[in-house]
Amino acid sequence: MAQIALEKVSRVYGDEKALQDIDLTFADDVTTAVVGPSGSGKSTLLQVINGLVRPSHGTVSVFREPIDYGRLPELRLRIGYAVQGTGLFPHLTVEENITLLARLAKWDVEQIKARTEELMRLVNLPVSFAQRYPHELSGGQQQRVGLCRAMVLNPRIFLLDEPFGALDPITRNEIQREFLHLQQMEARTIVLVTHDLREALKLAQRLVVLDRGSLVQHGTCKEILEDPASGFVRSFFQSQLEQ
Repeated sequence: MAQIALEKVSRVYGDEKALQDIDLTFADDVTTAVVGPSGSGKSTLLQVINGLVRPSHGTVSVFREPIDYGRLPELRLRIGYAVQGTGLFPHLTVEENITLLARLAKWDVEQIKARTEELMRLVNLPVSFAQRYPHELSGGQQQRVGLCRAMVLNPRIFLLDEPFGALDPITRNEIQREFLHLQQMEARTIVLVTHDLREALKLAQRLVVLDRGSLVQHGTCKEILEDPASGFVRSFFQSQLEQ
């Protein structure tokens, strides 16, 4: 069984079906990008995996076990989660932002210091920035801090929701290179939500295509590019790649 699996998962808000009967497993230790038009259910899918949203129907399994909604804090300590805009706490230093989960997990001081320096070097952030505050950093540097925070407990699963969307093109390319480097250094199961198909094809090995809450195709990037499952998939890819 895969680390992440959804069985007949639906999420309904009133008359709106944000997700409809999703049967899906995510391949272990690879990056899967979730793509589709605005409102197709991409972020809802990620929130269902993280337990932020409980499905109206169906079962979500993470780390090969159905989510126990009574023990969500324990689950989230095992998952890296990063969103657009980083979500850094402005009153905390870089080091305090990065190590928040490690301190909650009651790591000792030396272990926290060593892990902070290791991660900052890994994403090309000067260790001297550890005592700076988020407002003293550029957007790209803040995004690097967000990635460090997501990685601090060395989670086997990363959930990333448009993590690079707010960056300028040059910084975005730099962060994408760091992301690929991190995955090459130590592969893990990553689910990346993005509205940018080019980014998806650059960073992911597999794709999940959603439309109006339904799963319309999933497979390797090559499989979907060469054999789109429907006219919708074909036209969506054409419109994205011709821009």
